[in-house]
Amino acid sequence: MKHYPTLTLGSGGLPFCFLILLTGSLATSCSTEVELEGPWKDIPVVYGFLALQDTAHYIRVEKAFLPADGDAREVAQLPDSLYYDKASVQLEKIETGELFDLRRVDGNREGYPRDEGLFARSPNYLYKIRAAAIQLEGGEPVRLRINRGESLPLVTAETRVLSELIPRSTSPGSPINMAYDRQINFAWSAGPEAEIFDVRLQIHYLESKPGAPAELEPQVVEWVLDEQLRRSDDAERVSISILGEDFYIFLSENIPLRSGVIRVFDHIDLVIAGAGEELVELLRVNSANLGLSSFQSVPEYSNLSEGRGIFSSRAFAVRPGMTLRNESLDSLRDGIHTAALNFR
Repeated sequence: MKHYPTLTLGSGGLPFCFLILLTGSLATSCSTEVELEGPWKDIPVVYGFLALQDTAHYIRVEKAFLPADGDAREVAQLPDSLYYDKASVQLEKIETGELFDLRRVDGNREGYPRDEGLFARSPNYLYKIRAAAIQLEGGEPVRLRINRGESLPLVTAETRVLSELIPRSTSPGSPINMAYDRQINFAWSAGPEAEIFDVRLQIHYLESKPGAPAELEPQVVEWVLDEQLRRSDDAERVSISILGEDFYIFLSENIPLRSGVIRVFDHIDLVIAGAGEELVELLRVNSANLGLSSFQSVPEYSNLSEGRGIFSSRAFAVRPGMTLRNESLDSLRDGIHTAALNFR
């Protein structure tokens, strides 16, 4: 599976990490806090994000409860208290009724180890299905079905698979004119299912070791243009603009001054991530909660029929290898904001 930058949500009730980029299909490393109340009440906790770009889809399914006289920290370290013994996890294509079984695997062996923290790290059970086995299509509705056994109610959630994001350019392959007073527009096409976007520029350059100008090593600095960009209308085209001068200001504030170091601009990658209505609703609920006083009951978003968590979809796009026009390279070398960075 590919790795991309992250889209991080603020907390409000239940903290979430929405792993849009730079990680796998689910919150394997996020801290998740669940109110463990109600003796022995089974609380399913689920995280899953489907993406057409993934070669496999993973769903995290756990449970949370606190015995009447138990210690939540001790319970969290017991794998038997975190996982269902005989849970059945399926994805259903709603329009056709086709059901697809997911297989339980150990995320530690799949390349998705769990970070240190409150919860037991091993085993790290996830439910997996290969993308080729289900062949999802953009725009199609999908239902998650979790049968926990023991006569417990079926847990369900629905989402619509996001179509691919397609970067657009009026002059494909042309160097960017990053003039100080110019508005530079970055645009992409997105299906109607995508409602919120994370947009970043990854600026690549080469940097020498002090006193060794011939020894150049690759470096990258990431400029977050927007982490929660909402589309303004139903148009297929979505875009964001920057002022050229802000590009140089960003570099001056994020590349450290180093004596005796030579730098050479390499290229820029535009990285876009999109998410659907479930994430928008989560953000809306979290934002509404910010005004509540501490003694009030705080609603917490979940799109599960029972329990806590989120089942949704995401999409990625990268427009790699963008370069700068010669006059923009001149501004990088000699401009008021970046001359001290010693670009050559």
